[in-house]
Amino acid sequence: MTKTPVIEFNNFGYQYNAQAEPTLHGVDLTIYKGEKVLIAGPSGSGKSTLAHCINGLIPFSYIGEITGSLKINGKETKDMSLFEISKTVGTVLQDSDAQFVGLTVAEDIAFAMENDCTPHEAMLHRVQQAAKEVNVLDVLAHAPHELSGGQKQRVSLAGVLVDDVSVLLFDEPLANLDPATGKAAIELIDDIHKRTGATIVIIEHRIEDVLHRDVDRIILVNEGRIVADMSPDELLCSGLLGDNGLREPLYITALKY
Repeated sequence: MTKTPVIEFNNFGYQYNAQAEPTLHGVDLTIYKGEKVLIAGPSGSGKSTLAHCINGLIPFSYIGEITGSLKINGKETKDMSLFEISKTVGTVLQDSDAQFVGLTVAEDIAFAMENDCTPHEAMLHRVQQAAKEVNVLDVLAHAPHELSGGQKQRVSLAGVLVDDVSVLLFDEPLANLDPATGKAAIELIDDIHKRTGATIVIIEHRIEDVLHRDVDRIILVNEGRIVADMSPDELLCSGLLGDNGLREPLYITALKY
């Protein structure tokens, strides 16, 4: 079966204006339609910069120099507007509070549709639908700051789902969550993937927690370069996690003993 490329990095590099050295070097990476991919790496490895390139924050919010090519659905991102990219790539941030703009949960979920001048009835229907998908129907009238960390993340995800994007990018979704809530978040992402068929990109260093549910590939990044692009089984057997400053899952350590 022919796979359709959605995100294509080709010999891609990026250097922030404020830094003396490039953050990304010679990145070659293709992510295909419907895949669920984990991009992992230690702090400062460049994985967040990769995320910012995918969702358009680079070059639109962070100024720097791009080399090579990055295409989304076959189109060079440097020829696209941030608005255009946001219609394909929806981002759920690690700090959900930074994503909230509405006084209530319902208003927040509706924000993107208000910008698109969606008719009122259609907006109400899609808010209800998205809230049901992520299980926040019972808090639609609440203020976002009244919610728990897990609920906030669900609301952020609902706000992205109403826009009907084909790529969902999760930037360190476990950063502010305890282990139990983190597991629930990974289960929700897996459920959304199965139901929508969206391409899922997860940026995260807590590999063991992400692998609570299957992923197709793990892209390991260190010092601005891709050091591995493997299935989870291949990577866990390789010893590359420890070599690149990441803790291997505890069950792997236990099996070695």
